[in-house]
Amino acid sequence: MEVPEFIKNRYWLEKSWVEGLPADVEIPEKPIYEVIDEACQKYAERTAIIFYGFEIKYGQLKEYIDRFATSLSNMGVKKGDVVAIYAPNCPQFAVAYYAAMKAGATVTALSPLFAPREVEYQLNDSGSKILITVEQLYPNFAKVCENTDVREVIVANIAGGEARVDGKFVDFREMLVSEPDPPEVKWNVREDVAVLQYTGGTTGLPKAAMLTHYNVVANLYQIMPLTEIIRRWLKSHRVIREEGEYLVIDFDGKEYRTFKDYYEKDYSPRCAILPWYHIYGQTVDLNSGLATGDILVVFARFEPEKILEAIERYRITTFMGAPAIFVYYVNNPELMKKYDLTSLLYVNNGAGPIPPEIVEKWDELTKDAGRGILVEGYGLSETSPVTHTTFGPPFRKRKIGSVGPPIPNTYAAVIDPETMDFLGIGEEGEIVISGPQVMKGYWNRKEETEKVFFEAGGMRWLRTGDIGKMDEDGYFYIVDRLKDIIKYKGHSVYPREIEDVMYEHPAIKEVCVVGIPDEVAGETIKAFVVLDERYKGKITEQDIIEWCKERMAAYKYPRMVEFRDELPKSAAGKYLRRVLRDEELRKRGGD
Repeated sequence: MEVPEFIKNRYWLEKSWVEGLPADVEIPEKPIYEVIDEACQKYAERTAIIFYGFEIKYGQLKEYIDRFATSLSNMGVKKGDVVAIYAPNCPQFAVAYYAAMKAGATVTALSPLFAPREVEYQLNDSGSKILITVEQLYPNFAKVCENTDVREVIVANIAGGEARVDGKFVDFREMLVSEPDPPEVKWNVREDVAVLQYTGGTTGLPKAAMLTHYNVVANLYQIMPLTEIIRRWLKSHRVIREEGEYLVIDFDGKEYRTFKDYYEKDYSPRCAILPWYHIYGQTVDLNSGLATGDILVVFARFEPEKILEAIERYRITTFMGAPAIFVYYVNNPELMKKYDLTSLLYVNNGAGPIPPEIVEKWDELTKDAGRGILVEGYGLSETSPVTHTTFGPPFRKRKIGSVGPPIPNTYAAVIDPETMDFLGIGEEGEIVISGPQVMKGYWNRKEETEKVFFEAGGMRWLRTGDIGKMDEDGYFYIVDRLKDIIKYKGHSVYPREIEDVMYEHPAIKEVCVVGIPDEVAGETIKAFVVLDERYKGKITEQDIIEWCKERMAAYKYPRMVEFRDELPKSAAGKYLRRVLRDEELRKRGGD
């Protein structure tokens, strides 16, 4: 199969590349924990993690990791074993994550939102023998422990005290008593799996993407230059004056304040609210934050006001989020206006598409920040996860609704999902990716692995399952998930397109559109809506349908609307269409 020349040559390098961003970065052949070890040694006296006021320095973090890895090794953990982490974001997660790999293990992380049945499934499917969890989540495991092969359970008190649960376990603190003497593990980083990242998809049971150490390290090094570019840009501005521990910088007539130490030593705090059980949080917050010497201000869950307080207090510059997070904030503008958010320099949405209406509202609320604009990225669990970013002004023009061009070392294209032919600029089809961040395959799923990969032009390509296109500047657009497309009377209807229009209605706070099986139409279109408080009791479902009719083609507008108090979301902030669809099927007695 021939790859078009404009793809081989990476068309976007000529049309829209960021000055100072390498087209390709050198990727070291080392396990991810070695990258973090080096940062811990380099920044030993600097604060690495702030967790509700509790601070850990980089040097301390390395010592904890080494002690924990030693204890795991003494417990019998060896190369090829799988260690599961079932915990929210917390210092114990970071320690366990790197220590398990240092002991030779592969890590699989479970969502803290999981019910016992889901815990049992992932532990068994992954073959986990060791579980690291926290007191609050232990009871979920206890209900299914007899149905798993887990031989040791390590329980942490998230506040750092003694762990207390009913059952046999090892206290997390006991794992930090061993003298640090982690084992020497020989790695084939291109083959040995660092992370089993489970991905649900829209149908079937979750499956694990096998992300090698090379995949994870590659994606880290692919995105690190973006942090460096922002730091150089900050220093290109003139310092106006000092105010105690602060510096005041001239941002084109606007005053920007930052801590002197941040400015002089090239680091800054970032808000770590993306869940670390997912590779998105692991790569862009945990790995990237520590590898670049930043301070991670960590939250165990989404706490809207405490997060804004932290941005103000610590002068946070980097804020990585997901659609549900930004939707919440723009629907609560008075809360945002209470706090000084002017320190923001890099705000990014990932984990799912975000409506343009939300982007515009966010930009307005953060217009006084150094660089508060909301930019978008794209990626998948199968790609470690980042493949694209808009990055945005002043480095590259922003096109709202686009996820931008690919990142360094990455090839992206659009194919016809039926014929597998590569398509041209502006044509819609399935997005495919080739690059060093692309997974090895699915864990114990040979047939499913073969379905998503193909060879072309001497490259191995991953089928993403996302429908999209590339424009004349090399910017990519995600239209929708291939599996989420609604087939209404033979028409292909994209849920995201409908949602983007519906977000323009002042009464709509949140919306999620799904296709429901229908004998006549094949599928019919249903919108689940959360109303703004001001409109509750003042507008009907039919009012929304009539409003949509006026703004959409006859085959696109929702035939049904249901008001909800909330919509189901994953811990990463994605709206869970399949949950809504399954509820409807159960109501109708479907499968």
